[in-house]
Amino acid sequence: MEKALINFSFDDGRLNNYTIAYPILKRFKCPATFNITTGFVKGEFKQGKLTYGPPMTMDMVKEVFQDPIIEIAGHGYWHNNSLKDIIEGIVTLKEELGVEKLTSYGNGFASPGTGLNKDTYKKDMELELKHIDLTYIRLSLRNMSMKRIRSFARKTSRILHWPFLYRLAYKDTLMDEHDDKFLYSIPVLSSITVKEIMAIINQAVIEKKACILMLHSIVEKNAVRDPWDYEVDKFIKLLRELIILQDKGLLRLTTSMDIFKNLR
Repeated sequence: MEKALINFSFDDGRLNNYTIAYPILKRFKCPATFNITTGFVKGEFKQGKLTYGPPMTMDMVKEVFQDPIIEIAGHGYWHNNSLKDIIEGIVTLKEELGVEKLTSYGNGFASPGTGLNKDTYKKDMELELKHIDLTYIRLSLRNMSMKRIRSFARKTSRILHWPFLYRLAYKDTLMDEHDDKFLYSIPVLSSITVKEIMAIINQAVIEKKACILMLHSIVEKNAVRDPWDYEVDKFIKLLRELIILQDKGLLRLTTSMDIFKNLR
């Protein structure tokens, strides 16, 4: 790749993705991927079953789908990783949006809880999922080397918040080639600082690799209610730093599907 590729990947289809995150993304002209749990946005989940907050509506999903900066991808119908749930989630999304594919290149799927087992997929699911044109599957982090050290760095960084530890913990998750259909992502928890995230972003810039940041909720300051809430002030600060690097030609903000297309 000529430069680093950075993607914000939002899970579930939470209402604040539309009311808070989306206007900010539009303001900064920043592409992102919204991974939709179809049954959740259709109002079929009991309140609090998936998250404490409400979902986007399907009309909201349709609105953001029309915006070229937003990629819509599947996240299961009932937020699980079964073959039936993956298919039902994507097929229903396509029907609701009135399209044959969620992107011109195919359909993406973010594994709920990153619980999809790669071996199970290749053995029992790969052939069955071909007919829905599943292009990529987004999982969570990966460790290719020094697994114990990286695990220790992750646990320690949550306490000390030293940027170099965060970079060490997630360096293997950066990508310059895809692993068959699989992409990997870095979970962004509410406690993570902008400096920590920028440490791994700067590593991606140096190595000219792709980095997917997995988020769930963007919330107002002092409104954090669970580990997946990220404060809006921190999100805006992060975006501003990324835009500076993008303006310098060091990275490009994009979608998960575009990352998949650009990997070797």
